[in-house]
Amino acid sequence: MNSTVEIRDPQMVRPRLRLEWPRVSSTRKSRITGAVIAGALILFILIFLQAFVTHGDPAAGDAVTGAVSPTGDTIVWVGPLQLVLSVLLALAAGAVAAFRLEWNVSQRVARWCTGVLYLLLPVASLTMMEYLGGVFTYDWSPLTFFRNYIFAALLFLGIYAVGGSVRISWFVINTVFYIFGVANHYVLAFRGTPLLPADIASVGTGLSVAGTYDYTPDKYMVLGTVFFVALLVLGTRLPVLKPGKRLKLGIRLGSLAVIALFSGLLYTSDWFANQGMKPDFFNQARGYRNNGSLFHFWINTKYLIVSPPDGYSSDQVEQIVNSGEEQAGNDGAPGATKERPNIICIMDETLSDLSVVGDFTTNIDYMPYMRSLSDNTVKGNLYVSVYGAGTANSEFEFLTGDSLAFLPAGACAYESYVDNPMPSLVSSLGTLGYSKTAFHPYYGANWQRERVYPLLGFEDYISIEDLFGEENVAKYREDGNFLRYSQEVSEMYPDQVTFLRRYVSDEFDFRQVEQMYEERDEGRPFFLFNVTMQNHSSYTSTSSNFQQEVWLTGDMEGKYPKADQYLSLVKRTDDAFQQLTSYFSQVSEPTIICIFGDHQPSIESGFYEEIFGKSLNELTLEERQKMYQTPFIIWANYEIEEQEVEAISANYLSTLLMEVAGLPLTDYQQYLSQLHTKIPVINANGYLGDDGQWYLIDDKTSPYADLVADYDKVQYNNLFDTENRVENLYLLKKVESTATEP
Repeated sequence: MNSTVEIRDPQMVRPRLRLEWPRVSSTRKSRITGAVIAGALILFILIFLQAFVTHGDPAAGDAVTGAVSPTGDTIVWVGPLQLVLSVLLALAAGAVAAFRLEWNVSQRVARWCTGVLYLLLPVASLTMMEYLGGVFTYDWSPLTFFRNYIFAALLFLGIYAVGGSVRISWFVINTVFYIFGVANHYVLAFRGTPLLPADIASVGTGLSVAGTYDYTPDKYMVLGTVFFVALLVLGTRLPVLKPGKRLKLGIRLGSLAVIALFSGLLYTSDWFANQGMKPDFFNQARGYRNNGSLFHFWINTKYLIVSPPDGYSSDQVEQIVNSGEEQAGNDGAPGATKERPNIICIMDETLSDLSVVGDFTTNIDYMPYMRSLSDNTVKGNLYVSVYGAGTANSEFEFLTGDSLAFLPAGACAYESYVDNPMPSLVSSLGTLGYSKTAFHPYYGANWQRERVYPLLGFEDYISIEDLFGEENVAKYREDGNFLRYSQEVSEMYPDQVTFLRRYVSDEFDFRQVEQMYEERDEGRPFFLFNVTMQNHSSYTSTSSNFQQEVWLTGDMEGKYPKADQYLSLVKRTDDAFQQLTSYFSQVSEPTIICIFGDHQPSIESGFYEEIFGKSLNELTLEERQKMYQTPFIIWANYEIEEQEVEAISANYLSTLLMEVAGLPLTDYQQYLSQLHTKIPVINANGYLGDDGQWYLIDDKTSPYADLVADYDKVQYNNLFDTENRVENLYLLKKVESTATEP
């Protein structure tokens, strides 16, 4: 039998495609390094295992009831998935450090794979950073994800353009992302609002109270930190591309050009805003969650620059101020007299009545005395521009009559804009012959008050260093030994309740006010501006000098310990204020005391959400404004006309105080008095018209848009255009001062 054998040309035969497993290599040193990294991360997770569990009833939607603890409480897992992911990432980090994979592929395939890897790197970094804020990137819309991806990629390219190294870019960017994520995490937790660009200027003040907060990592911090370490370990194994010199130079120059283009579009045009990429000024926390934290932070930087309002001219300002009803003049404001009552203004730290938000019950009334006041009292609801923090902005609005409504979101006027002598309530009272003292029982440099107060007209500033001695305060700030510090202070002020928790009590503060009055210059009427400290956050600490007196009852009992502690502090303020008014009711000289809160407390968001019956991100403008409401009381030890003010914002309050005291007003104050009748409230969130409707500041369709625009121009002239400031509008003329009783 014959057979034919076909002989093929070897060059015509296709080799079979074989899938080869990668070669795994390691060294003794790498295996030890990997074991150390994995072990350290697992130990970190175990140390903070409590972040993933709690005891009692489930506290979150993803809670899973587990075993029973030795105490008999049910262990509730509040982050089982996060715990598993943390462990897996810890093991993965150790494996990446211990072993190297070597693939037997062509150089062309290797380049493609490396390119795909580099394209995925920003995704990993974004996921790590956003999770620190409690956000999972894959919950974003595709457009939001794309925007944040491009933004992160640009940052990578920017660092690469400067350093020329992929690995340097990786380590720098991930470190920056992690630091930002951690800072935003804690600012959001402690203050209730996210980290904003303007907060950078206030970092010194923030650090001064940082020691009072609880930094125990939660599940977001634990997983985010493990993720960060894993990314750094991955960076040591990244394949290194070696493009030619021309290609590398092209990539670096091209990256800088693209970044310059994006920056130019943001800062010199409205392109980003027109594409819907602008801050959620109404709810920055919602904006960070929905649009990406670092991206939203970057967009906010555009608004740090305060430009003149559209159509602004200093020549218009006097016409705007005097365009309403005929001004009464410096000596003829309604009710103005030659009498000069003593005036004590108390901006009480975090004083608020949470019942304005909605109904809840407590075991006892937490502010019975303030509620009971009616005789010789003007009181009502005050709307401020800040929540949870930002004390200096409330006092800025009160003292100057200017509003945060026209300043960049998150800005601090004291630290960014008040850098020249500025007309204020202080300067007006000084013109009327008053002494001018500021008193704050905490660190004098906070919010740059030592620099700003003289610019506003204060003659004296008494801080905690003056009360307790600079050396004692400096030593406490250095070693943090509160026991030693409080004992030394107690020896200086025996038989007085100096501290409540770690802050000066309102009881002690108000006794100092009484002493300052007794030591006053009797040749001049007395004016004191007092910023207290007792009720400052946080509300998680336990202390032997603080007794829980008030707590929520009903369905809320035991659910919100921060709220419980806060309400107990308010009760102590109420008691102290009763003692203060009792003292001045016995004083023969006519005296007015104005007390108001600077903002509401940063307590459990669940407390507010339970009252509103919805997520805070779903609140309407009117509902959200309830979280920016505090009480104010103007009390006199002589007869004044009683009044209930339904709504007033902090920028109007000092004008109302001058009217109640029967003192002359500046033209600016008279303008504000008239504006209040048409726009009762204006703050950083929006404004309330006399039609009962709430509007956003930039609402061009509002019937009050022209009034708001005019106010913006007047304020710009007062605060920013100092060279062309129309001084006679904001200052009183010299008038004869007497101190007769009413």
